[in-house]
Amino acid sequence: MDVFERYFPAGASAYARELWGEYKFGFTISRPRRTRLGDFRALPDGSLHISVNADLNPYAFLITYVHEVAHAAVHRAQPLGRRRTMPKPHGPEWQQTFANLMRPVLTASVFPEAILTPLRDYLRQPAASSHAHPGLMAALRSADPQPAGRVLLQDVPEGSAFRLAKKTFVRGTVRRTRIVCKEVASGRSYAILAHALVEMENG
Repeated sequence: MDVFERYFPAGASAYARELWGEYKFGFTISRPRRTRLGDFRALPDGSLHISVNADLNPYAFLITYVHEVAHAAVHRAQPLGRRRTMPKPHGPEWQQTFANLMRPVLTASVFPEAILTPLRDYLRQPAASSHAHPGLMAALRSADPQPAGRVLLQDVPEGSAFRLAKKTFVRGTVRRTRIVCKEVASGRSYAILAHALVEMENG
């Protein structure tokens, strides 16, 4: 089983492979990263590289993949002499390209209706991250395997302790789609995604 059959919804694997062939980028399945779901890079030698986190469920994986392919498509569309003044990373060009590239997979044969409805809403004006659309984020989370003993950070009471990545934090206040939390050992504050799965601290 190749990566396109393993990581994408069955109804989208062929389309994902077509995008890879059309825009000619290196494609890497990355270890999980807390700060990003995927990444696009244009290297000085002209090659393009896309990575997507391995721990995403198939629906989140597809959305993240097409998000990054949209960056590659915008880059390829710019004349060589103008690439130093590229459009804004998530500006109108990218938004339109992303929405257009998603259109072929906005079907019930690819996404369950619970995800399809908020996804269509999100794509009317897509943001830099799907985390910016709480409805879509919640729908995608519902498709994740739910580890025993884990809760969403947004459900942790303010002032309570929890563990994430083997570190203990105290839950603070909401800042848009993230929650400011203080690491107990260092005293440093971190803005952690509200939909991160965390483990409640005993006691």
